[in-house]
Amino acid sequence: MLAIAFGLVTFVPVRARDLESHPRPRFGYDSALAELAQRRRYEDSVAVPSGRSIVLTHGHPAPIAVLLLHGFTNSPRQFDSLGDMLFRDGDNVYIPRLPHHADRVNGPASLSGLTSEELRAAADSAMDVTRALGDTVVVLGLSQGGTMGAWIAQNRAEASRVVIVAPLMAIARVPKMLDGIVVNLTVRLPDVSHDLDHMDREPDREVGWSTHAVGQILRLGENVERASRRNAPRCPSIAFVMNANDRTISAAPVQALARQWAAEGASVQTYELPASLGLPHDVIDPRQRVKRPDVVYPLLLDLVAGRRPR
Repeated sequence: MLAIAFGLVTFVPVRARDLESHPRPRFGYDSALAELAQRRRYEDSVAVPSGRSIVLTHGHPAPIAVLLLHGFTNSPRQFDSLGDMLFRDGDNVYIPRLPHHADRVNGPASLSGLTSEELRAAADSAMDVTRALGDTVVVLGLSQGGTMGAWIAQNRAEASRVVIVAPLMAIARVPKMLDGIVVNLTVRLPDVSHDLDHMDREPDREVGWSTHAVGQILRLGENVERASRRNAPRCPSIAFVMNANDRTISAAPVQALARQWAAEGASVQTYELPASLGLPHDVIDPRQRVKRPDVVYPLLLDLVAGRRPR
């Protein structure tokens, strides 16, 4: 019986088809701002002050509204510098706090409760309000946020462009044949988490990890991959930015997704930051010890604006 149970847990695929989009009725600009203000009031009770959502608007719908989706264990502050640059360029910017992140009570332990359904709902709700903030909606996400960006590209036609940076769709150094098993085990088995007590800890960044949360992010990516084989992406313009020095994610499934979308008729661009830069997985947060905003930010600003990178 134990062998049967182990086989079921390990080899029977986790369901990944119950993650369809559920958009809400369209917001107007004023009602979108009221909704965002309500969300930030709720965050006052559950998130550390430095981990709340960031909203930057010019008082009216802008030509471009940008949705920035932060990475796993981080917070909207990850994008504050890039968001300020986009705002100065005339864009309206929304950087939502993603579920269970920057928790003021439970800290990193709260991440173990993350689910794919919550990430799907967060992506849907973020798109619902962002589309009211500008004429053109552009989405940019990193890591966990990149996986959500891929889901948006597959499912939400309101996104005119999606820039996907180092999405978490498979873990580095894990053989491709084991990718599905990793998802099955991390989602079904009890969570294994670790809180790293670093001296440079900041309240809005959880220094550690949760196997259950990682499995749920991978499950969302698996849903995107399966959906891409059935339907073309709803977003017509998609850019991938990868990091040749990345030791966290596997590039193979991302490259396969890019090829699949291109075959379905989407305009797909791919860029790779060279390994010689020595950048970590998180190429965006200005608080990283190793960072090159002089290289990364101009590339991302061009891609958001729809310009050919210099």
